[in-house]
Amino acid sequence: MRNKVYIIPIFGLLLLSGCKSLSRLTTKDQSSPGGQAGSRSSMPRGFLDNIAVLPGEVKLGGIKVSAPPVAGTETKKNVGIAYDAALSLPNKYANLLGVAPTSLANLQLLAQMEKWYGTQYCFGGSTDSCIDCSSFTQVMLRDVYNVKIPRTSQQQFDASTKIEKENLKEGDLVFFNTVSASMVITHVGFYVCNNKFVHASTSKGVTINDLSEKYYAKAFRGAGRFIHP
Repeated sequence: MRNKVYIIPIFGLLLLSGCKSLSRLTTKDQSSPGGQAGSRSSMPRGFLDNIAVLPGEVKLGGIKVSAPPVAGTETKKNVGIAYDAALSLPNKYANLLGVAPTSLANLQLLAQMEKWYGTQYCFGGSTDSCIDCSSFTQVMLRDVYNVKIPRTSQQQFDASTKIEKENLKEGDLVFFNTVSASMVITHVGFYVCNNKFVHASTSKGVTINDLSEKYYAKAFRGAGRFIHP
């Protein structure tokens, strides 16, 4: 345990040295999301809350970032890598979601999206290498918000508190029938923001789409909420 190094005391020094604004906080359809890390001063306070630095490894929520130590400077090096990797998540997803990086305040949510993004779809799947739509929403609510929900998309729809589309908030679920015009629920996604949702797509795996896209607008059957103030 002697070789563990944590970022908390070092972060305090960063604040004293003049860094006054930090931030914490959904697809790989056509291409991998990109973007340059923004300036550190533009990020809301609290962005590094869930970052721990160990020799050779940085953990950001559920994401591990390689950080090979350098003799005599490993603490400084690992802190710098943690900071840069943390800043990259909001910048990486901001363009896909059509929002400013500073508005993506939930680091754990972004870390989980990064973890699952591009994972292959398979019916009934619930593993790190293969997952279906309702298992994905179940895992997201469990690992981001510590909320337990039923397993299937129909069960999730039935158990949720129904909300209007215009009242959707981060963590709500969106439900679809992708095979017929009936109200039977065959697909579910996890709403993020700005009309965008992340889901396990049969064709692209875990990816991000917009509710206004013709296919999803036609298939949309309702929205439900499990997270309540």
